[in-house]
Amino acid sequence: MQRSKTFCIKPWMHIATYTSGEAMMCCVARKTAGNLNRDTLEDIWNSDHYKQARLDMLAGRENAACGKCYSEERAGINSHRVVENHIWEIGTPSAIQPSVGKEFIDQLVAKTQSDGYLDTKPITFDFRLGNTCNLKCVMCGPKDSSQWVRFSQEMNEVPGTSTTNKSIRDIYKGFKEKFSWVENQSFWDDQFLPLLSNVKHMIIAGGEPLLLEQHTRLLERCIAEGYSKNITIRYHTNGTVMSPKILKLWEHFKAIDICISMDSWGNKNNYIRYPGHWNDILDNIEKLEDSADNIIPRIISTVNAYNVFYMPDFADWLLEQNYKKLCRHNSSGNGVFTIAYVHGPSHLNCKVFPQKIKDKITKKYEDWFESMERDISIYATKHSEWGESRAARFDEGSTKEFSFGDNLPDQVKPGIIDIRSPFNRRRAAAKDKLDNVFCIKDFMNSEDMSKHWEHTLQYTKKLDEVRGTNFKDTFPELSKLINE
Repeated sequence: MQRSKTFCIKPWMHIATYTSGEAMMCCVARKTAGNLNRDTLEDIWNSDHYKQARLDMLAGRENAACGKCYSEERAGINSHRVVENHIWEIGTPSAIQPSVGKEFIDQLVAKTQSDGYLDTKPITFDFRLGNTCNLKCVMCGPKDSSQWVRFSQEMNEVPGTSTTNKSIRDIYKGFKEKFSWVENQSFWDDQFLPLLSNVKHMIIAGGEPLLLEQHTRLLERCIAEGYSKNITIRYHTNGTVMSPKILKLWEHFKAIDICISMDSWGNKNNYIRYPGHWNDILDNIEKLEDSADNIIPRIISTVNAYNVFYMPDFADWLLEQNYKKLCRHNSSGNGVFTIAYVHGPSHLNCKVFPQKIKDKITKKYEDWFESMERDISIYATKHSEWGESRAARFDEGSTKEFSFGDNLPDQVKPGIIDIRSPFNRRRAAAKDKLDNVFCIKDFMNSEDMSKHWEHTLQYTKKLDEVRGTNFKDTFPELSKLINE
C-alpha cells in the first residue's frame, strides 16, 4: 500500500497521555484529543480528533496537530513522524523497539472506515504519570516538574518572556499540582487492563518516572498479569535516580529502553538540567552498563540555545568514554545518540541567535566535521575485508548492533583504515552515525527567531539571579561569542 506524504502510524496504534490527563496522538502533537479526567480511552481513540487525523493522513493532507514534525522535515530533519514510521514498519537492528511490519500496518489502515473510525485497539501508550521531579530544567514548567511550581512565579518576572507567544503564567493558569486520573484505580482496572494483552510498547515519563509510585505499581501489574515478557518499555529519565528494585523488575520485560536526558556534560548539563547531579548520572550509567542484557541505555539530547554551540564537543566527549552499552543502540537508527529540539519557549529555541552568531556556530560544526575527514583516513576497496566502500562497511556493522568498542585495526593497512588513537578509532566507527549532530546547524539556520533574542538575554540574567548560577563561567566560549 502506497503511503501518503503526510502519513504517520501513530493515529492507528498509539495514545499519549500527559500528567494533566490531556491525551493526544503522540508526545509532540500540538492538539489534544480529550482528557482522561473526563474521557475514556475508547472515547479518545475514536474521537473526532483521531478520526480526522486518519482521514487527513490517508488523503495526504497536513493535520494541524502535526505541525512540529512537518516544520522539522522542511528544515531537513528526520522528524518524529519519519522516525516512528520507519521503526514500526522496519524495526531497528537492536530490537529495542518492536516493529509490526508493513503488512500489519496495511491491515490497520485498511480497517479505517469512511469517517475515520477504527475498530481496533491501541497497542502502544505514552504515560506521563505525574509531575514529581527532582529537577527544574530550563525548558520545562510546572506541568512536567513539581520543582517548577514555585520557580515559575519567580521566573515570570522576566518581561516579554514567552512560550509559543504566551507567558508562563498564562500557560499554567489554573494549574493543579495533583492529577486525579493517575491515581484513579478504575482507569487502570477497567480501561487499561483489558487492553494489556495486546500492548507491545509503552513509553513512561513524568516528571521523573523513576520517582513515581504509580510507575512501580504499573510494572508489578504487568508482571503479575503475565504480559511483561511481551512488552518493551521506553523511559525518559534525567538519569539521577536508579533503584535496585527497579532494575530487578525490568528483568521481567522483553526490553527496557532507557533514554537518559543529557544535554551536555559536567557543569553544562547541570546548568540546563538544574540542579544537576552529574556524578549521580555517571554512577547510574555504570549500573546500567552492568545490568541485564534486556536493559539498554541511550542518550537523548535536547538542543537549545545554551547547548547548541557545544553539541560537537558533547559528541566527542561521549566517544571518549567508550561505553559498551550506552549509545550502542538507537531506536531511530540515526546517530549514536538521539537529537530532540526545543521548539518552545521561543527564547530557548536554538534559532533565536542573531545571524552573525549563527554563522560562527555553523563554522564550528563545519570545522568539526572536516576534522573527522582529516584525522581519520579510510581506504575501502571492493577487495577489502571491510566491504566495497566505507558506507558499506559501516552499514554492515550497524546491522550487527553498532558499538564504540568495535575491534578495528590499530595499524594502517591498504584498503582498510588509518587509526591514529583509540579515540580516533571510535570516531571512525561513529562518523557515519553523527550526521544528526551535523544537521543541527541546518535546523538552527532554517528560521529567523532573533526577535526573541533580547528575551533570551533577560531570561538568562534572571535565571542566574534566582538560582545563583553563572552562565558566563559555565559556557565561556559561547559567552565570548555573544559578547564579540
